Amino acid sequence: MKAIVRVDYREYIVDADKAIKIMDLIEGAEVYEEKWHKGDDNTESWYTYHVYPEDTDSRTKSLKLINNEAYKIMKMAGKPE
Repeated sequence: MKAIVRVDYREYIVDADKAIKIMDLIEGAEVYEEKWHKGDDNTESWYTYHVYPEDTDSRTKSLKLINNEAYKIMKMAGKPE
């Protein structure tokens, strides 16, 4: 059986047992974010770096099991144009 693992806005298909391991590894992980700040009127721009707990209501990661037949159909369709 395969699983679709979504992290942020990208989805990956892996074996179900690996998907569970991935979810276990990132459970409770803190969020890292770079934020770019544009200076006004030709002043210098800069980045700030942030680490904070993930919002418990966040939907940035998920796991969805799919059967092998569905996986084969998706694989045949290939990359969208």
